Amino acid sequence: MILGFAIIPLTFILGFGIDYARAMSLQTKLNAAADAAALAAVAPSMILQSNSQSKTAATSMFNAQASLETGYKDLLVTPVVTEGSSSSGGSGAFGYLRKATVSYSAKSINMFGGILGVDTLTVSGTSTASAAQPPNVDFYLAMDNSPSMLLPSTSDGITRIINATKDAAKLPNGCAFACHMQMPQADGEPIFIRDTAGRDILLSTGYYATGPKLNVWYRWDRTTKILYDSSNLSMHSTQETGSGSSKTTTVVSYTVEDSTSGPAKIKQTTKKTGGTNSTVTVDFDTGYWADGYWLTHNYGKIYTNGPATIPLRKDEMVSAATQLIPFATNQAAQYNVTYRAQMFSFDWTKPTKDTPVATLNTLKNVAEYGSFSAASIFPPDDYWWLNNKPTSGTDIGDKATEFTNMLTKMKALIPTAGTGAPGVEPQKILFIISDGMLDQPSSGRYFGPLRESDLAECTAIKAKGIKIAILYTQYLPESLAGNNWSQNNVAKFLPPPP
Repeated sequence: MILGFAIIPLTFILGFGIDYARAMSLQTKLNAAADAAALAAVAPSMILQSNSQSKTAATSMFNAQASLETGYKDLLVTPVVTEGSSSSGGSGAFGYLRKATVSYSAKSINMFGGILGVDTLTVSGTSTASAAQPPNVDFYLAMDNSPSMLLPSTSDGITRIINATKDAAKLPNGCAFACHMQMPQADGEPIFIRDTAGRDILLSTGYYATGPKLNVWYRWDRTTKILYDSSNLSMHSTQETGSGSSKTTTVVSYTVEDSTSGPAKIKQTTKKTGGTNSTVTVDFDTGYWADGYWLTHNYGKIYTNGPATIPLRKDEMVSAATQLIPFATNQAAQYNVTYRAQMFSFDWTKPTKDTPVATLNTLKNVAEYGSFSAASIFPPDDYWWLNNKPTSGTDIGDKATEFTNMLTKMKALIPTAGTGAPGVEPQKILFIISDGMLDQPSSGRYFGPLRESDLAECTAIKAKGIKIAILYTQYLPESLAGNNWSQNNVAKFLPPPP
């Protein structure tokens, strides 16, 4: 009798346990199907497709997995796909986010429905997956082209140029800046570039121009008054022709007449003796004494114990801009996005311009740049007359880094940024490559780091959804040593040396 009474609840418990276990097994497998479906909706191949296409992919994946199971009915799957940014920054986010949520419900058919009085058990579940797709981005490079970028980029380079420009009487500490000027020996802190024999380097006036004097330079020995060519061969010559009473001696010599208000003059004198005596002096060439800029670009031509050239901060900046293009091209291809880039330089507002910004090229897909060198589009360095003076009649007080005006121009030039998602405006990033020092008109002259007014311009740029990245070219301590102006005007803004 006891066994008979126990059979009924035991049968109920056994049937319920079997049906419940079957339902839980079904739920586990459908959960796995929901996971697969959610992942399918945010897969790299789908994240750039439309929401409806992602939903279709999720539904297809879920149904394919669920079709492998039996013992259920009334299956309902609901995929929900949303998109947005990968952070709370809206258009300022770094990625385009797709999020998929797959919910389902189904009725597991009970084997013991007659005993339980319930034909089915309902199972349900939800799976969520998300993935960020790198956005489409437009990059704007604003590169500092001011004279302060003409510092060697390494401590070794700085030491070499300082040692080469030392003059016991007029510049005992030398100069770390590779200033590019036509009258370096007439400057307030005169620069004398000499070879290992102590001869001054004189560049032909046509050195930087096209024509027969392109890259022509000389070595002038002030003591012996002998002029040498760039190959270190004396240009003075003596030639004898004929013999006896008809013997003629021709001596060709050169002199250099210096000037503090213009180029030096090279005169050639041809003197003939014997037979008919004559002396003829003609203007042979004019030239400017070499400066620190020439030295860093031609170091190996007059010094054999060092590099051929001394790289400057500007050189490293242009090199970095060149290397950016293939890197960005590879990244864009890898992530199936579009990167575009445009380059600018900035320094000071020329008399014929209304902005310190020079537009170097157009905004275009980095994949279209091909074999590219930023040096091919970067403007040549201004060949100043003297420090502070772009020309002999123009003195700008060395205010040649107009950071504020650059920010104002870039704010107007760069469109408002989008999310970078497919079909909408790309994200925008302004890269500023600079030493970070302003030197600009501001009720006279302002020299130093960014001020509140400059930061307000940055804020206005960011208000358009544009990110700003500043790549800082630091001042190495060696570049400031021994220079009173640098100590008083630059060093005070920099962190103390370690």
